[in-house]
Amino acid sequence: MQKITLNTYLKFILLFSICVSAQSEHKINEKPRLVIGIVVDQMKYEYIPKFWNKFGDKGFKRLVTQGFNAKNAHYSYAVTSTAPGHATVVTGTTPNYHGIVGNEWFNPSLSKEIYCVDDFLQKSVGTLSDEGQKSPKNLQTTTISDENRISSNFKAKTFSVALKDRSAVLSGGHTSKMSYWFNAKNEGKFITSSYYMNELPEWVKRFNERKNIQKYISNWDTYYDIELYVESGPDLNKHEIKYLGKKNSTFPYDLEKKSKTKSGKIDYDVIKYSPFGNDIVKDFALDAIEYENLGKDEITDFLHVGFSSTDHLGHRFGSNSVEVLDMYIRLDKNIEDILNYLDKNVGEKNYIVYLTSDHGITHVPSYLSENKVPFNQLYSMNVFNDELKKYIKDVSNYNVYLNKDRIDESGYSNDEIKTLIKNELKKEPWVYDVYDFAQLDEAVSYSEDYGINMIYYNSHPDLRGDLAFFLKPLWHKKSSSASNHGTGRTYDTHVPLIFYGKGIRNSSSNKKIYVRDIAPTLSVILGINFTALSTGSPIISAIK
Repeated sequence: MQKITLNTYLKFILLFSICVSAQSEHKINEKPRLVIGIVVDQMKYEYIPKFWNKFGDKGFKRLVTQGFNAKNAHYSYAVTSTAPGHATVVTGTTPNYHGIVGNEWFNPSLSKEIYCVDDFLQKSVGTLSDEGQKSPKNLQTTTISDENRISSNFKAKTFSVALKDRSAVLSGGHTSKMSYWFNAKNEGKFITSSYYMNELPEWVKRFNERKNIQKYISNWDTYYDIELYVESGPDLNKHEIKYLGKKNSTFPYDLEKKSKTKSGKIDYDVIKYSPFGNDIVKDFALDAIEYENLGKDEITDFLHVGFSSTDHLGHRFGSNSVEVLDMYIRLDKNIEDILNYLDKNVGEKNYIVYLTSDHGITHVPSYLSENKVPFNQLYSMNVFNDELKKYIKDVSNYNVYLNKDRIDESGYSNDEIKTLIKNELKKEPWVYDVYDFAQLDEAVSYSEDYGINMIYYNSHPDLRGDLAFFLKPLWHKKSSSASNHGTGRTYDTHVPLIFYGKGIRNSSSNKKIYVRDIAPTLSVILGINFTALSTGSPIISAIK
């Protein structure tokens, strides 16, 4: 047997170390070419197991069975609506830091209500209307794709598209140069803002040609035989609102007929209020990959896709409807199309997909009440008597803003008025508790009270009121919709969260995970800075 000299042994160790180091370096530097963030508006987690038998093998099932599935993912703040949801997904933090506390909010310094992405210093691009005067100026931190662009010396690309302006603008972040939303009404076009560009690219102009848009207005019937839709309630029921002027909200829906107005123009809103709104967003996103060369080199690009028709239809029909079930069957085909396209054009091992939602939804209140679930609706949150109303500027997003000038003139102190308002609110059967923001910072530091924390995480220091209240479970504000969301209860906070693709572990988790954890998880995988105000934690069990 030949003896191994010390010199030979040391050479072997050195060579082995070099090989391991090279492999480790290769692994660290190995990044996906494209990250695709899919946010399905109003998709509660329950839809995945509930509709499982209606899904094919290559859409939602592929993501779940081959990716990482967080079964207990939640939002951690009180106002669960579209704008805060999209902002939380990409910033890795909550509204008390990113500043998007609702779809709209009362701004105390301006003393007026503002819409989350309005920016009247910008010009509309692609439309003569003012629907393009938008920007992310109210987003008060960086996003995951901002950090990705910064890390690449701005060589990386960011693209976002949705039907809703707030979905596209907030997902794209500050540094996106390609963010588009659908201006329906009488135009039926994808548009943008001068914040991003001064003129639409030629491929977008071609996509917007009327003959191309028109194909998304067609007859909507169930994808499968309606008798097979056992996961939903009956098609004809009293819990849905009238749809596009139709007497009974039952299949089929002749969208071409419903789109024609008395003036002879086409109302393109019918696209938004149908599964074909998801089709048009999917097709636009795939064109973007091709024409903007996303995922074509070693620098990681981001594509943010917001499916908004799920929200438009969910509000009108409720989560137990045939319409919602059929829409998710069709959305499953959209997901399959996206994955197939990525496999072919980016490479099966070269991308990451994450899928989540901006909020959940409760069942239709009348449906719950009919089945002995004591669900209640309140007609207004402004329940104060005429004397107290004089001292209140606004009630918005569970916040009460005091009119301090009038209080000073009255002889009352702020604390006295607060006490009167608290007592008035606590008389209401829908109020769980009332909190004073002057004491809330201290209270949060040692309290595990669910309501305190949900209110606190929704309250940015520049935008918070003087008092805040939290709703009791099984209460919702009545609206023109069949069903609604916007509370801090689990039916509104519990959403899907799935990672799939390069660097993702094939597993699942029942542990409580927060949506704010998405961005830091991606930061770890990509090897880039966390977002500027990140408060989420990387989901270690999702990463290989």
